[in-house]
Amino acid sequence: MKKDKFIKEFEENEKPQKRHFFRSFLFILLIIIILSILLFTISFYNWKSLASTMILNTPSTVLDNNGETIANIGAERICENVKLEQIPQNLKDAYVANEDQRYYKHFGIDTKRTIAAIGSYIIHLGNSSFGGSSITQQLVKNLTGNNNNSVSRKVAEWIKAIQLEMFLSKDDILETYLNIIYTGPNIYGVQKASEYYFSKNVEDLSLTECAFIAGINISPNSFDPFGEKDNSEKISKRTKVVLNKMKELEYITEDEYSSAIAEIEQGINFKQSKLENKNSNIYSYHTDAMLNEIIQDLCNKRNISTSFAENYLALSGLTIQSTQDSNLQSATENEFSKSNYIIKSKVNDGATSQAAMIIMDHSTGQVLACNGGLGEKISRGLNRATSSTRQTGSAGKPISVLVPGFCENVITASSVFVDIETTFDDGTPEGYTPTDYNGFQGAITLRRAVESSQNIPFVKIMEKITPATSIKYMKKMGITSLTKVDDNLNLALGGLDKGISPLELAGAYSTIANDGKYIEPTFYIDIKDNTGNTILASSQNTRRVFNKDIAYIIKELLTQPVKGIYGTATYCSIPNIETAAKTGTTNENYDRWLCGFTPYYTAVTWFGFDQNETINFNGKNPAGIIWSNVMKNIHKNLESKNFEKPINIQEATICPASGKVATDKCTNTYTEYFIRGTIPEMCNVH
Repeated sequence: MKKDKFIKEFEENEKPQKRHFFRSFLFILLIIIILSILLFTISFYNWKSLASTMILNTPSTVLDNNGETIANIGAERICENVKLEQIPQNLKDAYVANEDQRYYKHFGIDTKRTIAAIGSYIIHLGNSSFGGSSITQQLVKNLTGNNNNSVSRKVAEWIKAIQLEMFLSKDDILETYLNIIYTGPNIYGVQKASEYYFSKNVEDLSLTECAFIAGINISPNSFDPFGEKDNSEKISKRTKVVLNKMKELEYITEDEYSSAIAEIEQGINFKQSKLENKNSNIYSYHTDAMLNEIIQDLCNKRNISTSFAENYLALSGLTIQSTQDSNLQSATENEFSKSNYIIKSKVNDGATSQAAMIIMDHSTGQVLACNGGLGEKISRGLNRATSSTRQTGSAGKPISVLVPGFCENVITASSVFVDIETTFDDGTPEGYTPTDYNGFQGAITLRRAVESSQNIPFVKIMEKITPATSIKYMKKMGITSLTKVDDNLNLALGGLDKGISPLELAGAYSTIANDGKYIEPTFYIDIKDNTGNTILASSQNTRRVFNKDIAYIIKELLTQPVKGIYGTATYCSIPNIETAAKTGTTNENYDRWLCGFTPYYTAVTWFGFDQNETINFNGKNPAGIIWSNVMKNIHKNLESKNFEKPINIQEATICPASGKVATDKCTNTYTEYFIRGTIPEMCNVH
């Protein structure tokens, strides 16, 4: 009796638990379904917005900042769109018979072929291709450019194929497919294929010719009748396979089939047409950098792959507003084309010296000109201006020492440092003993140290502010390549683990030129579709790093290498335009830099070898010569202009011996600039 009572109580307690579990299960299932629908909807609209423009199969136009066309992205492809009604029925039927015989019956995926393909993939433990791609799936693959054989990629392809059929008709899909597929050497679409193989328009193709073009879809280059290798037997066999399939599916009659086979036996009458495309895919270095930036933005904002983004730009007929100033770009290209900058390597056969240059409008962060190499440019080759990181040498001092030194109230422009041989405690037994290549100068002001780029004063400042603080400010100015290894005193002299790219160094110098406000460099403004709607706009990070008073003091200090009698960049002086500049040289003379700005532009130039090698340029700084020649050229018609002095900046007459305000006993004096409230006391030396 007690046992029956226990069982009854257990069952009564268990029923609510089962109901609770069932309700929880239904709730979780409902959440999963809702989330799946939501994700499908989001991906649907993203895919629709991308694919709807890609089916235009039209190159995108790049404009410079004056509205002039400077590039056509995708125009190097030999192709011509034709309407579906212009394509002969035999050609449409040949493709459907050969590629997707149930095309007009499925919803994007041929279920029968897909199940068979999945079975084969499982049986072969993932070592076989999925295969079974419908025409819709093939179009997805052509649009996205994704060709790997992963399960995730294939599932994504299935989803996109289903979605494609939700917003495009079968005729639209087939038309796009026949215009976009690869059909020969740099040839896309059936119209240009007809011209290349038979010297005729697509509407004039015979049945046999239609079967040939559809048949080579598996590997067009392997069936080229004009190649060095005789492919006639392969062509004959493949074309017959297509005709057999067309007859089997009753697209053609027995008589049509027999007539076409007889034509093949006699030899298909190929007649090559030389198709030339005057459009090149060799763009300016600026356009290369712009494309990389846009592709990265598309990948991040639209959650697509790099190949997908590249295809999107090449097929969508977009209008891309670049930041390139073609006059400035031409000025850099003309300078970089001069043969006197080419030095043959003594270490690596065939290698030569290289250079890079970035010119920015520091008030907007827009990159106006970019050059990433000397010598003949190749398509999308290495862009040293954006992709190569190099040791900066003394060119890094303004951002690693001056900016944090002033921000942390460690220095003023007249701070005095004893420039003598010094060993610093860097945590190693031997310590750190930097060299002054211009000779030790004794007690000197910060201005004098900047003028001839003395090293000891800058390491002393770094010791006070600490490398960790310096790194914090450098990161705020857009430097992303710093590592934990850089947390040492050598940071003051540009001895870095990985180095800095010319682009990021230009962004950091632009922060000084732009009164302490960092604006992330960009190569484009926006992108519009064929209806004029903006589909992507450049999104630049901006932040205030320091105030305009500090910026002005640093600007003024950086004019000293240009105007001082011991200046390292006196040759960079631009008539009637105030110029700030800083040179940089690394150990063994591996890297040479000139970084600087005017009230108009910020520019950074690097010169060296891709693989470290000593530069011998007749004792001169080739980076400085390039910088000077380009900057003087682009400023020659601009109005005279100086850096604008803020109201909080005060002048004082300074005695360089003490770095303090001169008295009537001080005979050697100069004018220095200070932020209000920081003028030092009277000289106590004289």
